Amino acid sequence: MIKEDSIVTTFPNSRDCLSLKNWLSNHQRDYRFAILTAEKYRHSHANLISIIPDLIRFYIEEKFIPCSLKIYLDGRLESGERYRLRDKFLRINGIEQVVVDNFIKKNKNREGNISKRPKCPALVYYADVLANQLYSTKTFEELSKHEKLIFIR
Repeated sequence: MIKEDSIVTTFPNSRDCLSLKNWLSNHQRDYRFAILTAEKYRHSHANLISIIPDLIRFYIEEKFIPCSLKIYLDGRLESGERYRLRDKFLRINGIEQVVVDNFIKKNKNREGNISKRPKCPALVYYADVLANQLYSTKTFEELSKHEKLIFIR
């Protein structure tokens, strides 16, 4: 992971595809995605917790084994989910530290008003832009043949 990708900062409340293209141009960055078709995942935060272990396992099995793992999620976590997710990876294959953090786009600012400008790591912002771009510009058939797709067992 590139250190600046994990620094929390404020982003515009719009998806900047040109900025995404520039961000992805760094060859150290890589991504994978999955298509969740089961009805139980529609409009549910549970899709985050269900899919993350499979996406991370891909990197652990195919790419590298980190000694520390940071999991950043775009959305809410229910009580205890942070710890369940952390415990899934702690001490597996030499992973000694696991941090799980979630970021919510709509937050209250100091005055108590809702701020719609997301404050999150670049990784979370660009993952959201990328997911939106993929799912809004590609057909299901194109996505199902995409080289970055991971099939969930």
